[in-house]
Formats: sequence, structure tokens, C-alpha cells
Amino acid sequence: MPQLKPLPDCEGPKLECFIDDITTCDFKLLGPLGSGCHSQVWKAEINGKVYAIKMFFHLGAHEPSFLMDPIDDDFPDPDEPEPLVASSKISQPTIDSLRLHATSFYNECRVFGRLKELGREDLAIKAYGYLQFDLSDDKVQRHFLPFGNGARRHLASLGNKDPTDVDVIRRTMQHDDLRIPMMAIVKEWVHSFEGTKWVQLIGGDSASRESVKRDIGHLPRLLRNLRELHKSGIVIRDLKWQQYLDGQLVDFSFAWTIPHIFGPESGLRPRWTFESMAAWDLKCFQTILNEFDDRAETSVPRLRKHNLVAWQSDDMYERLRPRPQLYGPALPMLVYDGNFQPMVHHPPFDPAKFNWRAVQKLTKKGATRRVTKTKAPQRRALREASKERRTK
Repeated sequence: MPQLKPLPDCEGPKLECFIDDITTCDFKLLGPLGSGCHSQVWKAEINGKVYAIKMFFHLGAHEPSFLMDPIDDDFPDPDEPEPLVASSKISQPTIDSLRLHATSFYNECRVFGRLKELGREDLAIKAYGYLQFDLSDDKVQRHFLPFGNGARRHLASLGNKDPTDVDVIRRTMQHDDLRIPMMAIVKEWVHSFEGTKWVQLIGGDSASRESVKRDIGHLPRLLRNLRELHKSGIVIRDLKWQQYLDGQLVDFSFAWTIPHIFGPESGLRPRWTFESMAAWDLKCFQTILNEFDDRAETSVPRLRKHNLVAWQSDDMYERLRPRPQLYGPALPMLVYDGNFQPMVHHPPFDPAKFNWRAVQKLTKKGATRRVTKTKAPQRRALREASKERRTK
């Protein structure tokens, strides 16, 4: 079987294939861990090593999620994702690009590809590559059928008392057309994926004082990492504490990465689009910080608070002397699932300014260092200055 190419097949970062064909390796599913609106996560053992495998539902992997309030109010927003069709509001080339830049599977491929090409895989959980599951293959189906009892009961409640294996697979994997491979990403296994540790990690009522204290200790590094992601041309867009496990960011289903069809080069969206989404990320992280302050306050005995600020509250600026950069009207934060929020001030980094071409040029040469538009001239100037001093 020919080796599968890195994805997505477009300009920008890509994720390598992990294994071309799982039927040729020692593959064992150990059980499902949970599911969301885009995917299911399974615990699996491949060639003797345990991984977490995120399997993406068909529509989430092939249809983009791109609407942003308040600039996309004129687009219909159906409850269920539907295939995009070209119209007077959106052209077919734009739709084709969105399917590469704004679908859940490719979103994660591009983020993990960017982190690898920068040598910054420490900023998130490690991803090893992607997989394709041919669910029409009996050899692949037999791995999932032992976990299909829930699907069988559901089908029986609908009147299908004797479902076929194909029926069970379709229901279990939420994948109707088995001719289309189910895409997945192989990630580092984190023990908090399982059991009560998951409940504790998100700060639920059963979270222990020790787990809250541990998570507060992670916060300074997580805030630095978020800013580094922005600096690397990545926005998360739906940041919540549930996306962190053991102090690592694990979910990038909604994340966008430069270059992007809605980046400043295309002209389809305002030049400040990515900057506003970075501001929204920081505001969401500030919500997380505030929640941990509340948890620290209610712990017995009380825990020391973190004293971190990701995003200053808007009312703080009302108490300061007027600044020209704060004169209104303020640009909005572009969000996919929230109400209008003004971007009263700017985030530290605008992801759209990331020089992705310079990085890809270095990557092709086998280098992993990051070079930006500003650093290269600075280095050149320093070299020239040192030469002048030597000649004198």
C-alpha cells in the first residue's frame, strides 16, 4: 500500500501519517473514553504502546465551521452541520479552502503540524500522526464490534431487533457512509482521560483541594503557552478548561492556523480577524483564571490565589486617564458561539503576523528554528556592525 501523504493537501503546516494500514500492525482497541460534537476519543494499543485516538465524525471532518459573530449574522446557522453550497454570499473556491482550513480534523492537523515544524510540541499534548479507518473492511470492523452493545440497544429501541454488523458500526461510529474513511489523530496517552480524574480536572464539585492546588500551579505555564500559540499563528477560538488534561492543551477542533483563507492575505475578512480571535482566547482564559480564584477562595483551608491576568476587565480602563488607542468605537471580538464583546485593547501578539513562509522554507532545509520578518534584518544588521568594528 502506498504511503499516505501529509494532510491537509494545501499550503501551510501538515501532519504526517502515523500508520498507513492498521490491519498490518498490532492494533487493539481498549475502550471508548468519550465523545463530543466533532469526535470520539478511544484508548488503543498500537505495537505495544498505549495511545489516545481521536476519531472525527464525517461531517465534522469534511464540513467547515466558520461563522463568526457579529460579522456573519446574514449566514444561516443550522442546528446540525450541512454541506456548504456555493451562493452569492460564498464562492466555491472559498468553500474548497474552508474545507481544508476550517474543519475539525484538518484544524488539528494544521496545529500539530505547526508545532512540529517550530519544534514547540511542548505547547500542547503530543500528536504522533493521523490514521485512516476503512470501516467497510471486516478486519477493521472487528475491532469496534465488541463495543457496539449500546448501539444494538438503541437500534432495537427503534425496531431493528437484529441489526447487521454494518448497522452497528454506523451507529457506534456515527459514520453513515462506510466507503469514506474515518479520519483520526493519534495522541499521547494521558491518564486523566479516564475515570474520576477527568471530573476532578475540570474543577467539578468532587475536585479535591490537592487537584485544585495542582491545577493552579499549571496556570502560569498555560498562559505563557497560550501566548506562544498566538505568536505561532494559532488561535483556539473555543478555549475552556475541559480542553486541558494534566496541564496540557489537548483539543484543537476549532483552532485556526495561519495561513488561512480568512487571514489578511485573502481579503475575505478584516485584517484584524485573527487578532480579535486571539483577544477572545485570552478573555476565555481569564474566565478560567477567575473560576480558579473562586475555587481557591472556597477551599478548606483556603488556597493561595494565582495573581495572573490574561485579559484586563473593560471597567478597569474606565478608571484610567484617556488614551488615544482606547478611543472608540472598539472593534468586536469575533466569536463563534457568543454575544458581542468589544476588543477594548489589543492582545500581545497578532497571530496573522506570523511569518509562515520563512518557517516552511527553513523546514524544507531541515531546520527547526523560527525566523520572523523582524529578527532576520536585526541579525543581519548586527553582523554588519561587528564587521565595521573589526575593520576600524
